[in-house]
Amino acid sequence: VASPMKNQMLPPKPSPPPVPKVISKGVVNGSAISLPKPPYPPAAKAVRAAGTVSVQVTIDESGNVISASAAGGHPLLQQAAVSAARQAKFKPTLLSGQPVKVTGIITYNFVAQ
Repeated sequence: VASPMKNQMLPPKPSPPPVPKVISKGVVNGSAISLPKPPYPPAAKAVRAAGTVSVQVTIDESGNVISASAAGGHPLLQQAAVSAARQAKFKPTLLSGQPVKVTGIITYNFVAQ
């Protein structure tokens, strides 16, 4: 007669998935603590350039922009937008209680002056 096993081994609990090092948030304008407005470049003024410029940013665990590059918009407006984006400040993003890097887009609207 086979005796039932009293000390059945339970399968090991799966370890929690690792916290991603960088998460993507889409448009991040709304979570900025400080979002300086870019100056309207004189060359853009001369040709009345206007429109939206998108800047791809990476924000570190402290909420500082560590990289910024133009992702779209009028070429004469891009440099001003990238410079302003580099000075933006964000609340740190927490994932499972741990601060993480975030990638996202800051959009700037330039109106012809």
